Amino acid sequence: MSSGNKWRAYLRFITAHPRCVVALLLGLTLFFAYEASHLVLKNTLDIWLPRGNPYVETTREIQAIFDAHNIVVVAIAPQHGDIYQPAVLERIARLHDKILAIPEAVPSSVLSVAARKAKSIRGTPDGMEVRPLFERIPKTPEEIAKLKQDIAANPFYHRALVSDDGKVAALVADFKQKPDAVNYTALYEEIRAAVDSERDPSVALYVGGTVVNFAAVEQYTTQGAFYFGVAFVIIMLVQYGSFRSLQGMFLPMLTATLSVLWALGILHLRGLDLDAVNSITTILIMAITSGHAIQLLKRYYEEYARLKAEAPAGTSDRQLNQTAVVESGAKVGSVMLIAGCVAAATFLSLELSKIDMIRHFGFLAGVGILSGLVIEMTLIPALRSLLRPPKRQESRQQAAAGVLDRLLLFISDKMVSRHAPAILAIGTLVVVAIAAGAFRLHVDNSNMRFLGADSQPRKDERVLNRALGGSNTIYFLVEGKEPDSIKDPRVLMAMERLQTFLNRQDGIGKTQSLADLVKRMNKAMHNDDPTYDVIPQDRDLVAQYLFLYSLSGDPDDFNNYVDNDYQRALVWTFVKNDSTAYAEEIFAKVQPILARDFPPNVTVRIGGSLSENSALNDTTVREKILNTIQMAAVIFVLTALLLRSAVGGLFVVTPVLIIVCTNFGLMGWLGIPLDLGTATTASMAIGIGADYEIYLLYRFREELARGVDLKTATDRSLTTSGKAILFVAMAVAGGYAVLLTSDFAFYSRLATAVIATMLVSALSAI
Repeated sequence: MSSGNKWRAYLRFITAHPRCVVALLLGLTLFFAYEASHLVLKNTLDIWLPRGNPYVETTREIQAIFDAHNIVVVAIAPQHGDIYQPAVLERIARLHDKILAIPEAVPSSVLSVAARKAKSIRGTPDGMEVRPLFERIPKTPEEIAKLKQDIAANPFYHRALVSDDGKVAALVADFKQKPDAVNYTALYEEIRAAVDSERDPSVALYVGGTVVNFAAVEQYTTQGAFYFGVAFVIIMLVQYGSFRSLQGMFLPMLTATLSVLWALGILHLRGLDLDAVNSITTILIMAITSGHAIQLLKRYYEEYARLKAEAPAGTSDRQLNQTAVVESGAKVGSVMLIAGCVAAATFLSLELSKIDMIRHFGFLAGVGILSGLVIEMTLIPALRSLLRPPKRQESRQQAAAGVLDRLLLFISDKMVSRHAPAILAIGTLVVVAIAAGAFRLHVDNSNMRFLGADSQPRKDERVLNRALGGSNTIYFLVEGKEPDSIKDPRVLMAMERLQTFLNRQDGIGKTQSLADLVKRMNKAMHNDDPTYDVIPQDRDLVAQYLFLYSLSGDPDDFNNYVDNDYQRALVWTFVKNDSTAYAEEIFAKVQPILARDFPPNVTVRIGGSLSENSALNDTTVREKILNTIQMAAVIFVLTALLLRSAVGGLFVVTPVLIIVCTNFGLMGWLGIPLDLGTATTASMAIGIGADYEIYLLYRFREELARGVDLKTATDRSLTTSGKAILFVAMAVAGGYAVLLTSDFAFYSRLATAVIATMLVSALSAI
């Protein structure tokens, strides 16, 4: 039995039992909708980061050793005067205690001028005096003057806890996530509540850091349902424009909605949740599945019109309707199955990604398309057989040649005329010119730049960067082969030289390490003589200073900078820029210093929040190249096998590769960086572009098989499948266009890239 006859037998069964089919699908939909209702927004840092990356692994090790997790910086700026006022100092102390009271706070890592581990180091006739900057809140002019003097004498706190001009104080805190936490919103609300309790007209408070950034991203992500609703309306209008009938609009949108529900339900059944990317993947599923439905229904109207014209007198419209449902499904079923499976396979191949967010996107898109296929080849035939046949006016509207048909026929005329070589040459030049923009493409992942310029986190970040060291971190983990390695003056001096270099770089706001504290001890022990603001050359003297400090200081004072065995130390670097491209530039610059200045028995590895983000750069570039090759190979192999033709596989995959090249080129010319969001558009371009090529190629082969000439085959292919392709492209582009209104750059960049990709994909196909 031929594939067409198999489809006819299957569809006759569906149309013979439409109510049972609808009831079964309704039951499945209710089940998947129930599962989908349990989805939550998951935005833990792990799903953004590539597994196995050295920066990520080093950061995890640093977190285990030094309890350095999620840094938050709070700035306190009095409206008048500097921070050296009793009321302001009291406020800092209260806020310090409130932050300490948050269960997720790491107590030893909460630092401010009110912290007990923020110490004044002074030399005395008997040795060294180490005491808190203030043991009680300074109130008298003498006490405040002494506090000023102690802070001025210790550069360790400059731009870390107090601005250079003394008008801004900082509270730096570290937070662990609860084991069952799925995002940062709850933690941020606790921090915000503590900060807001100290707000009044006399002081301005600013908050920045990882927790703030991710909580802001989550806030934008929760708007996904709104954008889905607006996209639904836009795509619905495109569907109505495609069919100019309520039935033609209703069936694709019903299919799309159910496909989304099924996909979300399956997502939860797999144990996954929503995140910043897949929360709007629902728009993609809706657009693609409604697009497949357009192809099916376009063919239905075509078959109905043909059967109506050929039917003997007395044939009922209902009988013609049933036959048209079967015939349209038989004609389109195979190509829809092939196109859908190829698109789903390309998305599901993203399961090989090392970034969980990309894997989740590929899985959701893939199962959404497969769900759509099941629904389209069951529910649409069942409902279409139950609905009334098209009215004569609807049939005339579908058959009428509009502006779009005339445009497609004009294109067809040029494609099969003597102008074809010139068109091909011009098209090639245009593609090359656009693709050349890929050389301007840069990779950059910046969470802060995803947020609107006028958003509160961006405003607060500007203040923190201007007055203090910044809220982004790079850690340099210095490791010796044995205990007490860090006490070696050569190691401490190498750390100092690294800090000196870093402090000279634009964008670096502050560095801190044990070397700073040892220098301060040496200077204090020599009556604050600036000549002794250096690392002692004698290892025993370094050890003696550390011992003297321990006699009057707290054993935990150094735990952010060195471990208990003095085998591993940390150089903290606060950065005013969260651009990963900037981080990569810094890492490249420090490599010669790390290789030259540190002793051979010491290694230095890099971690921190900015380092983790920069891991995305390397992975994004490498994986996107591999994914493109991988997805193109999947398309070629599947289409070549299904079409039983290697040439057919090339016909499908070649335009898809052109689409990818022009996609990257457009991003380069438009100045859109390749980041975690825009990288997904290449996957969309491949999956959707393959759909377009397969539908058009199948229709072209079908027309040629009827014995018509090349011109007629081209005309019919473009005005049927080609026309449907344009409507699908408009649906996808229109659905994502709603994201252009978002001031979340992650969404607006994605929308721009998708719209440009759909334009190029549709034009390449036709």
